[in-house]
Amino acid sequence: MTPVEPSLAASFAARSGEPPWLDEARRAALARFEALGLPTTRHEDWRFTSLAALAPLELRPAASEPAGAAALLDRAPAPDGVRLVFVNGRYRPDLSSRRGLPRAAVVTTLGEALRDAPDAVRPHLGRLARPDDLAFVAANAALFEDGAFVHLPANAAVDAPIALVFLSDAAGGAFAAHPRALVLADAGAHATIEEVYLGGAGAYLTNAVTELVLGEGAAVEHVRLQLESAAAFHVSSVHAEQAAGARLAAHAFTLGGRVSRAEVRARLAGEGSEIAANGLYMASGDQIVDNFSWVEHAVPRCTTTETFKGILDGRSRGVFSGRIRVLPGAQKTVARQMNSNLLLSDDAVVDTKPQLEIFADDVKCGHGGTVGQLDEASLFYLRSRGLGEAEAKSLLVWAFASEMVGLVGAASLRARAKNLVAARLPAGARILEAA
Repeated sequence: MTPVEPSLAASFAARSGEPPWLDEARRAALARFEALGLPTTRHEDWRFTSLAALAPLELRPAASEPAGAAALLDRAPAPDGVRLVFVNGRYRPDLSSRRGLPRAAVVTTLGEALRDAPDAVRPHLGRLARPDDLAFVAANAALFEDGAFVHLPANAAVDAPIALVFLSDAAGGAFAAHPRALVLADAGAHATIEEVYLGGAGAYLTNAVTELVLGEGAAVEHVRLQLESAAAFHVSSVHAEQAAGARLAAHAFTLGGRVSRAEVRARLAGEGSEIAANGLYMASGDQIVDNFSWVEHAVPRCTTTETFKGILDGRSRGVFSGRIRVLPGAQKTVARQMNSNLLLSDDAVVDTKPQLEIFADDVKCGHGGTVGQLDEASLFYLRSRGLGEAEAKSLLVWAFASEMVGLVGAASLRARAKNLVAARLPAGARILEAA
């Protein structure tokens, strides 16, 4: 056992005012975390991602909140609309706004929902994100302080994105935060949910879990934007279940952190449901960026489309592991999975492992992975037309990345993703001017 595991376990404390069923669930999750320990490269799903840099840290809940939280928020300001802001794992009402919701829609903190409407939370909290074999999910279930609860009633339509913003700063010392979000979209509801993770200074762990429950015909676009500090460790997982005809578009943009992992785990439980899982990860220096997806087709006539792209520079490492599982009887499944990677240096490494597990015979499924470098002929052409080397390389990288930005449906989030991705390129400002 490494120092980080007992320090996390020591953070457990009974919380006054919580219902007995939640206290029981927390204690069971803590016991499971202590039994599992942190995953290592001996675990198949973590074989390419080492947590050795995290293991020596002693992580407790944050002792204080950073003074510059508002300034940190300006790095990626949320668009107009509903916004819940959490700083070092704790809700900040002064930075949040709940204006503009349609009648009967609920956007509140998980703590408030557990206090005021526990019967609405209990059937769903922890049902999809089960701690049985997932150490980080178990740690979150035991240790989360607060989070977000979103309930969209039947046929509700929320036009502006609902932003859940998690700010972290370890100026007061290393800590761990365990944000939790539960989103219930009833039949026919439509909304865009954005999760933003922003980091200030220092080493810390963000261990986030989101559960999405989509009713019949519901449509949710979920966008994760990760901009943690350069010394941070980030693990986030989205667990989704979709009823008949439900549509989920899940986008993950990974731009920060020392070691980060973004997971999406979805179960298509109703006929005609669809998921589009997309990701763009950009890394440099010694960053490690891991994307993991697991989609289960449990019934016929469902569709999965996965598209992930990585841009790796320096001595960074990128990982993609995707698994689509088609159960017996899930006929007429359509599933496509693709991972493409662009290496900008000779020292960058990528491990890509797209997988299909098919137990039905009337399906259309395919997968693939590519790894390459900038095309020298294209680079020469741009240079011959008067562009400098930095501009030419930036333009080619942007051409590779822009597909993923363009998949975001919400215009305000698409524009913000475009700005943040372009800011990572040497000539990004010129690209934005020309676009």
